[in-house]
Amino acid sequence: MQMNEMPSIGTTLTYGEAIKAYDRFERTMLEKAYGAGLLPAVGLYDLLWQLESLAQKFGIEGKGAFPRLKREIRSFSSERTALANGVNGERFYLLQDESALKQHDETHLFKVGIDGDKLAGDLDEALELLSKESARVDVYADTYSPDRSERDSDRLGKDPFMKWAGIGFCAMMACLGISMLVHSVFQIGFCSKWFI
Repeated sequence: MQMNEMPSIGTTLTYGEAIKAYDRFERTMLEKAYGAGLLPAVGLYDLLWQLESLAQKFGIEGKGAFPRLKREIRSFSSERTALANGVNGERFYLLQDESALKQHDETHLFKVGIDGDKLAGDLDEALELLSKESARVDVYADTYSPDRSERDSDRLGKDPFMKWAGIGFCAMMACLGISMLVHSVFQIGFCSKWFI
């Protein structure tokens, strides 16, 4: 991402300039995850929802940049909504009325409160983490993959104690079964001597 796409925190702009800067920045963020063909149909909240869903699928929602990214996208969307509403609280009137925007620009300035570079960096980090996780898991891992439980244990960093406790319990039950079988054979042998 280039430095001129999102003004730095504390930059004072007219509302018209700020709206254009925020629109460009949102478009740049969405282009990182989607192709240009989907841009008219999605927004940053759509991207956040999809990233959260994928992070939950892979069990990494609390790792890396995901918590920060969630907070920053919500802050960006909130600031963008405040920008579109202006100062009088009417919903999105500055986006709908060009003359109102020009009049508003003559009397009001907007101060940028979002660090665009940090938000873009966190998005890159989250996409990279998702890319690494998706490379380790196939699409049908839930159903068809032969080593699913082992891979999930490795991927999620679960404690292997339960796996080994299960294996130990099975081995113990097998030994118990064999000893009961041997005991039964001896019992039948002793009982058959008395009845003959």
